[in-house]
Amino acid sequence: MTESPLPHIRLAQDEELPARLRGSKDNFTRVFGHNAELLDAWMAWYQPLIKSGAVSARLKEMIRLRVAQLNACAF
Repeated sequence: MTESPLPHIRLAQDEELPARLRGSKDNFTRVFGHNAELLDAWMAWYQPLIKSGAVSARLKEMIRLRVAQLNACAF
């Protein structure tokens, strides 16, 4: 059995992004920003999850990073 290559995620260049997103250094924006509607919908869903609740945003991020590490997530 041969190993499959890891998928490659290309980061969008400034000229591929809507004007309001250009200059962003954030890789998440660079991956999803080419579709501003998708990015806006994701952020509307994600922001309340990360910013509110009984668990701090910092702890949530630490958990997210650990889960990604355990799953060998490269991104």
